[in-house]
Amino acid sequence: MDMQGRAIIRNASMDDVETLAALEEASFSGDRVSRRSFRYLLSRGKSVTLIDALAGETRGYLTLLFRANRARVYTIATAAAWRGHGVAAQLVRAAEQAALARGCTALYLEVRKDNVASIALFAGNGYRVFGEYEAYYDDGMDAWRMEKTLPE
Repeated sequence: MDMQGRAIIRNASMDDVETLAALEEASFSGDRVSRRSFRYLLSRGKSVTLIDALAGETRGYLTLLFRANRARVYTIATAAAWRGHGVAAQLVRAAEQAALARGCTALYLEVRKDNVASIALFAGNGYRVFGEYEAYYDDGMDAWRMEKTLPE
């Protein structure tokens, strides 16, 4: 939290693994990122995990993977009590800035075709559908592939 009591976005550390895993488990019924994967991503992965925190409470997080000149939103989740409060939108904007800082020219992701809120979030932030994957998720749900070209 900053001096005015606003939420801050910070890079996650190994101290955040349990919190990240708990929020992942509360947010998704399948295709979850494991504690082991979070530890790898935070220690050796070509990635960054951003946390939105307010008064010590983790309101949400987003993990970006970096590859050449593109970044991929690997996972994003918002705590149930904070959905609809702009947490995910703040994380997406911060992710775009992190990608630009790494020299990326585009950001992309996969999203469940039935996840109306996430589709609206990304579409509202300038992402466009450029493809799809059939039966992408554990339960057989298809995914949209979405992408945004970042400004130079």
